[in-house]
Amino acid sequence: MAIFKTGVTMRLSTIPVIFQLLLLSQLSSFEVAMAQQPPAPAAMTNMTQPLSAPAVTFVDINSGRFGKLEIDLLDGQFMNGACDNLHLVARNMDFAAGELKSLDIDVKGANIDDFLVDKLSLTTQGALKFDSGLLLNQKTLQFTSPATAQVTATISQDSLNRYLKAPSTLDRLSYTATKKGGMLANLLGSVGGNFGLTITGASIVLGRNNKVNMTAEGKAGIGQLALPIAAQLESQLSIQEGWVQLSDTKLMTAGQEISPQLSDLLVKKINSLSNLGTKSDDIHFSFTELKVTPGKQLVATGTALVNRLRFGRNQNQ
Repeated sequence: MAIFKTGVTMRLSTIPVIFQLLLLSQLSSFEVAMAQQPPAPAAMTNMTQPLSAPAVTFVDINSGRFGKLEIDLLDGQFMNGACDNLHLVARNMDFAAGELKSLDIDVKGANIDDFLVDKLSLTTQGALKFDSGLLLNQKTLQFTSPATAQVTATISQDSLNRYLKAPSTLDRLSYTATKKGGMLANLLGSVGGNFGLTITGASIVLGRNNKVNMTAEGKAGIGQLALPIAAQLESQLSIQEGWVQLSDTKLMTAGQEISPQLSDLLVKKINSLSNLGTKSDDIHFSFTELKVTPGKQLVATGTALVNRLRFGRNQNQ
């Protein structure tokens, strides 16, 4: 007879009786001991045990206070603009009281209604009061009184040219005199209505002493009678009423200066393209200094009155 216990095979006939009894008793005791041992850990027996997660704790931002609140936003999309990067730092911000000590904002690659700003930095001065409810519910930092800030704006020559070449910009530069004997038609000798000046291309070069040279291509005339034109503008960049404007402009074609009245008309068109900072109800810029690096960029510095900063689209808009 053979006994099979725990993988051991023995023949009892080869073992004395007394040892047979002892062996059987030891094996029985071993089985009982194994049966009484606690089960192996789940990790060893491949048994899965449910995990208990800690309770979730909610933070009431309405009563929060922050010594420093920092936001680094990439590829931002806002109500009427966008940016490649926005870095915001608010210091000593108290939501319960609706107060903060200072606000620093640095924006790169800003696009506001197709107008491009390579860099824009804004630093407020003095303590500020804001509406906590509007910030949390409508993503709008609304100040109870305008915040005064130091501002620096950098616009490259490449960005200016990208803006001028945008279809929306070329459309705004174009002009149509729908009335017979309109001002533009009279200036260019037209005898009929629906006279049009269509700008199909434009570019700008920044020069020394804040001078700029701009070229424009397009058509002028009535319908099928419109003739191609190529004009050059020589102008001066300056700060007027807190904003960068063109002045002292000469409009030439084929090297000859043409009507000063037409120059004024085009200058007004160009100047009206980028006056967002003077008509915006959110931020009103007031630049005081201008520095032009030929062929590279212009830098304008000054102040701004900030009524609100919008970080999203309101439901009512």
